[in-house]
Amino acid sequence: MRCLSKSWNVLLSESSFIKSHLHRSIQTNNNDRVLLHFSKLFSFDSKPFTARPYRIPHLELNNFIKLPVKPQSEDSRGKVIGSVNGLICFKYGSNHKPKYNVCQPDPDSYFIYGSDHPYEYIYIWNPSLSSLLTLPPYSMPSHSTQQFFRFGFDPKTDDYIVVKITQRLLISPNTVVFMEWLPVEVYSMRKGSWKLITQRIPSRLRNISDFDDLCVDGHNGHLHWQSYYYRGKNGFKKKTILAYDFGAETFREIPLPDSLTGGNAKDVWIKLGVMAGKLCVMSTVPGVERQLWVMDEYGVAESWVKHRFFPPFRGYIYPYGFTLQNEFLFQVSVSVLGYDHGLYDPVAATTKVIKLGYNVRGKVIDYVDSLVWVSPAEQRERNCCSISQFQF
Repeated sequence: MRCLSKSWNVLLSESSFIKSHLHRSIQTNNNDRVLLHFSKLFSFDSKPFTARPYRIPHLELNNFIKLPVKPQSEDSRGKVIGSVNGLICFKYGSNHKPKYNVCQPDPDSYFIYGSDHPYEYIYIWNPSLSSLLTLPPYSMPSHSTQQFFRFGFDPKTDDYIVVKITQRLLISPNTVVFMEWLPVEVYSMRKGSWKLITQRIPSRLRNISDFDDLCVDGHNGHLHWQSYYYRGKNGFKKKTILAYDFGAETFREIPLPDSLTGGNAKDVWIKLGVMAGKLCVMSTVPGVERQLWVMDEYGVAESWVKHRFFPPFRGYIYPYGFTLQNEFLFQVSVSVLGYDHGLYDPVAATTKVIKLGYNVRGKVIDYVDSLVWVSPAEQRERNCCSISQFQF
C-alpha cells in the first residue's frame, strides 16, 4: 500500500499515526491476541512457529503470517533474539552446531571457536508489513568467544536496538574457562549501524544467563540478564541482575531480594520477567512456596514487593513468565494436569490449556499488529519499500 499510493505512504509514515496504531494494537482485547511459539532452532523452509489465539489457545492457526524465503544451504537455521512492538529480531545461518561438545550455561547463546566458522546474519522483521531488514555485519573476534544478543526499544529516541555481549573464553577439550568481557557492540536501527560503547560489563560478574523464553523484556529502554559473582573467602556465589540502559549506554547491577541471595539461597531457582511493565522475579525454593517479586520503583532495591501469585497447582511448574496481557504462561508436569502448558489469568483466576508440546524450548512472542517500518531513518525518507536478502 505504501508503494502504490503516495497519500497512503505519507499517512502510514507519520510517527503519530504509527504510535497511535501501535498503542491500540497492544491494548487490544485478549480474545483477539495471538501467541507465536518459535522452535529453538527454526527454518523458513519448514514450519518455524505455531500460532495460537488467546481465546482458544489449544487450537492452531494455519497460514497466519506470510513467511520470508531465503535461498541458503539446507542446514541453515534461525534463532529468535527478541520481539518488541510487533518487530521480531532473529539471527539466521549455519553457525548453530558447536565444533566441540562443552558444557554451556546458557543454551540460547553459543560458542565460537577461532575464525573458521560461518557467519550468522541478523534480521529485524515486521510480519504485519511483510518487511524485513538485514543488519550490517557485526565484529567477529578471531579468538574463542561466547556471544549473547538481545533486542529492545528506546522510547526516548524512538529507536530499536540490538545489543551484542561477548565473552572471551579459554577452551580445553572438556571445559570452558571464563577469561574476560570484550567491548559491547550496539546496533541502532535509526542510524543503521553498529558501534562499540565505552562501558564494559562489570569485571566481577562471571557469567550471564539469557533464558528469556517469553519475549517481553526490552520495551522500556532497558534490558536485563541474570548474573552472579563470587563473594568472600569461601567463594560464595551471589546472584544479581545485570541491566543495560539504552539512553545512557551504561550497565548497572540491580540487587535481587535479600531472601533470594543469602547464604541459604544456593538452591533457589529464579527467573526474570516483566509484569504490567515492571521488572519481576519468579522464584522457587525446594520445600517452600513459589514466590513472585515485583520491583515497584525501577532500580530501587528496597522497592521489591513479594506476591503469592502462582496458580494453585501442585507439582512442578516451570514459569515462562507474563505475557503482554499479564497472563502467566507456564509448563506443568503432565501427571498433574494432563497437559503440558497453561495460560493463567490472575484476574479471572482461570487457566486455559495451550499446546506447545512436551519439553519444548524456544521463544514465545505476543503477536502485535504494527506499522513500524524496519529501516534506518535516512532510508525511510528515500524509499517507500524495503528491500532485503529475503523474498516474500
